[in-house]
Amino acid sequence: MAKSIPSSGAGAVRIILKNKDAFHFDLREKKEDNGKQSYLFDVYYENATGTLNVLMDNDEPVIAALNLSLGKVITLSNDTNLKKLCVYCVNQVNA
Repeated sequence: MAKSIPSSGAGAVRIILKNKDAFHFDLREKKEDNGKQSYLFDVYYENATGTLNVLMDNDEPVIAALNLSLGKVITLSNDTNLKKLCVYCVNQVNA
């Protein structure tokens, strides 16, 4: 059983990355505009569900927000690990 995310959301992305087998996501929407791709995923992990919004430019996430309904939204500016999670999700759906 994977480690649960604390109710504060602290370290959520790091926990997910270490337990990818317990992390599930479904692509809800994909759009392309001016060479940039935006993705909206429904995400599920153990004790948390939510959404991941990503804007990719040249295969790099430039804007991202992970909302796991834990009281805070995780963004690229407050968690550097989110970039790795975004790349993982986008690569999986584009494989």
